[in-house]
Amino acid sequence: MKIASDPNKSIGRVHEEKPCAIRSIFQRDRDRIIHSKAFRKLQNKSQVFFSTTNDIFRTRLTHTIEVSQISRTIANHLGLNIDLCETVALAHDLGHPPFGHTGEERLNNLMQEVGGFDHNFQTLKTVTVLERQYVKFSGLNLCFESLDGIVKHNGPIDEKNKLVSLFWDENIALGESSGESCLSLFPSLEAQVASLSDDIAYCAHDIADGHEAGILSYENLRTSPFFGEFLVPEQPREYHVSLSVAQGCRDLIRYLVNDLIFQTRKNIKDLQKNASGTKNSNLIAFSSGTVKKVVELKKYLFKNLYRSQQINFMRSQAEEIVNTLFEYYLDKFDDIPLSFIENEYYSKFESFRDRELNLVGDFIASMTDKEALETFGQIKNGLYRKI
Repeated sequence: MKIASDPNKSIGRVHEEKPCAIRSIFQRDRDRIIHSKAFRKLQNKSQVFFSTTNDIFRTRLTHTIEVSQISRTIANHLGLNIDLCETVALAHDLGHPPFGHTGEERLNNLMQEVGGFDHNFQTLKTVTVLERQYVKFSGLNLCFESLDGIVKHNGPIDEKNKLVSLFWDENIALGESSGESCLSLFPSLEAQVASLSDDIAYCAHDIADGHEAGILSYENLRTSPFFGEFLVPEQPREYHVSLSVAQGCRDLIRYLVNDLIFQTRKNIKDLQKNASGTKNSNLIAFSSGTVKKVVELKKYLFKNLYRSQQINFMRSQAEEIVNTLFEYYLDKFDDIPLSFIENEYYSKFESFRDRELNLVGDFIASMTDKEALETFGQIKNGLYRKI
C-alpha cells in the first residue's frame, strides 16, 4: 500500500494555473510560503519570549524552521512526501498574532462577537485571502492538499467550528472531495507528521530557552518529568551545565523522533494486515508510554515556564498592548492601511460591525511584536502615524 501523497494526483488549486516545468505542485507551494510576507514576519513574532527580548531565544520563525527540519527527517524515514510535509510545517504558524498564545487569547476574547480567534484558522485565511502577492488572485493559491493539511494542523474540524466550515465552503471547496464532509476526516499522513514535529520541537527548545533565561534551573530540570531522564547524574566540572541541558534537548528530540517512527511503522503494518482499515486515520503517533511522558512534560513546562513570574509579566504587557490596539483601531477604523481595507474578502460581510471586527483582528494579527510595541508606544504618547 502506497502511503505517501502523490503530487501528480493533486485535486488542484482554487485558481487554475499552468504546471511548473521543474517543480511539483507541493514544491511550488513550499516555495510560495517561504517567499510570503507572512513567513518573513515570523522572525519578529514571539515563541515564548518577546522577539525583542534576546537574539538567542526562539522566535516563531526559528521554531518553524526546527519543525520543518524534524518533519523532513520523519517523512523521509516513513517514505512520505517530504515536500508536502515541509509545506505544512513551514505554514503552520503563519496566522499567529504578536506575543504568541497570549496575543491569541486576547484576540479570541475581543472577537467573541464574530466567533473568536484561532491561529490555525487565521493561517488558512492568510494563505487564501489575506496575503497579497499576485495580480490574478488574493492569497497564495495553494493546492487543496496543502490547505487541507494547514487547516487540520491539530486534527479534523468538528461541527462546532462552523466558521472554518463556512469559510472553507465559500473560498476553497474544489469538487465533492473537498466539501465540508472532508473537514471531518483526518489530514494526510504528511500533515500528521508536521503536527507532531511541532510538539517535538517546542518541548525541547522551550526547555533550552527557559534555561537560558534563568527560569528553569539545572537543579529544577534534573527533577523534571521525562526530561530529567536525559540529564547526566553528575555534571563534570569541566563542562558548563548549559552544555548538559543542550545535550539533553538533543537527546529528547532524538528519542521522540525515533519513538514516533517506530510506533508509526507498527501502526502502518497493522493497517496493512487489516483489510478493512483505512489510511485516513491517526496513524502518525508516539507509543502509549511516550504519550504519557510528553503530557507530563507539557504540564511541567506550563507550570514552571509558561506561567512563571517572568513570563507572566510579559503576558500582562502583551494583554495591555493588544487591548489598546484593538480599542484604538475600532475607534479609528480609517487608520488601518488601505491594503487591508480594500481587500475584497471584507466586502462579503453584510454587517459593518462584523466587517469592522474581522478587519481589526486580522490587521493586529498580522503585526510583529516590534510593530505592536512601537504602535502601542506611539498611541500612548499621542504620536501615532498611520503605517
